Amino acid sequence: MHLPVLTCAEAAAEETRFIQGRTNVSWQLMQRAAQGIAQEALTFLNRRPQKILVLAGKGKNGADALLAAKNCCQNSTSIEVIFSDGIPRNGLPYKAWKLCQKTVTVVPQNRLTSLKKEKFCLIFDGLLGQGFQAPLSDKMARLVEFSHSLKGLRIAVDLPSGIGDDSTGPAFRADLTISIGCLKRPLLSPLAQRFVGRLRVIDIGLPFPESNESCTTATLLSVLNQPRPARTDKRLQGKLLIIGGSENLSGAVMMNTAAALQAGTALVTTCLPQSIKAKAVVVYPEAMWRGFATSKDGSIAVKNLPLIKKLLPQNEVLLIGSGMSKSAVPFIQKAVKSFRGDLVLDADALRPEVIRKVSHAKNLVLLPHAGEFKRLSRQSLSIATGKKYAKKWNAIVVLKGPLTAITDGTRVVYIPWGGPILARGGSGDILAGMVGSLLARRKSLGLLAFNAVELAVTWHAFAADDLRKKWGEEAVRTTQLLSGLPSVLKKV
Repeated sequence: MHLPVLTCAEAAAEETRFIQGRTNVSWQLMQRAAQGIAQEALTFLNRRPQKILVLAGKGKNGADALLAAKNCCQNSTSIEVIFSDGIPRNGLPYKAWKLCQKTVTVVPQNRLTSLKKEKFCLIFDGLLGQGFQAPLSDKMARLVEFSHSLKGLRIAVDLPSGIGDDSTGPAFRADLTISIGCLKRPLLSPLAQRFVGRLRVIDIGLPFPESNESCTTATLLSVLNQPRPARTDKRLQGKLLIIGGSENLSGAVMMNTAAALQAGTALVTTCLPQSIKAKAVVVYPEAMWRGFATSKDGSIAVKNLPLIKKLLPQNEVLLIGSGMSKSAVPFIQKAVKSFRGDLVLDADALRPEVIRKVSHAKNLVLLPHAGEFKRLSRQSLSIATGKKYAKKWNAIVVLKGPLTAITDGTRVVYIPWGGPILARGGSGDILAGMVGSLLARRKSLGLLAFNAVELAVTWHAFAADDLRKKWGEEAVRTTQLLSGLPSVLKKV
């Protein structure tokens, strides 16, 4: 369910230990890698390619790229390859070449310039792999520089050429990097981000030891494909209380509720301003809606606390903060002070003065983006600052961003899925509802709190990938993520 974060040297050592000189095992791993790379590349392209260009070095990375291109082919696809050091003559690269040579055209050095005028569907970078040591040779530097002028979706195989344990560039500029076997640590360097593009990790079956720093895989979702117990009832499938919204910001709490329902929690109670209750009941009748009077600014008034406090012990999880506005902070402080279940803070609840009031929660989960994290901690968001903050407050912190990560102060888990399609208003509200939902169901699913949060974030990210594949990244709405939640599970 997890793949570790390793340096290139560590990954190479683990691979060597597993292969033990067995050429047939190495070839099997190469074929799995090529299949995985092709699948991710085709998903990113979202159509069958007509023209593919491969930049191939003399090592296994070039062979991976060549085999991946072959796996992307249909009858009308043309593949051209540029060999940095000539056609391979031995080993697995030669075996890969023999398998592909009838469907591939080798581009001679004197024709390279003409490629600038062509438009390729996919450009695979297999010039250098995890064995690269800086600096780039003059010859390779020129080839990498030349690659910047080529047109097409740019796929880095394992790492962008020029990135390694001792180098963060200059390098091939990828739109998508597909890390093989594990998540390579150099890909996480802030200085490498301009070359990495989007990041995906493929499992090729290498065994790795447990690690406190890892990334999730699709296998994590398999727990949601298990049949529910025959003798269960709604009281055993999660009880979630959501408090949110204001008269001017009604959408966030409705998205919280929709996501919580779609993610499987049986009993969802949502507290929101009385003025928007009628609309909410019509849209999502499965939830139990409680409307409350508001203060002059449109947020739930503090005078409602006695009624709301009666609801707290009836629920296992409290999600609070979405769409409530800054003026609701005194209300939020009082509401969270005595809650004894799992507490999820989002949006307007992510404030230092609220955190200081949390004392009895079983598990505290925070869902900040970069701006909210700075408001909480007065520090810029990073893995190091996130771990430190999580440890200080004994919290599970979801560090939302282009590469979302989860930490409890000891462990860090990256979510290398989703992507820019989630850069829309409301995606965080849907995530918050899913986190609350799976926390409420964690006992029935046999999960610890950290794993429930990790499962929710991974499911959310895979739903984003599913949405992109079906409709692209432009003409979509955030709430369409919800329709992807069941279809993602069918593929696991």
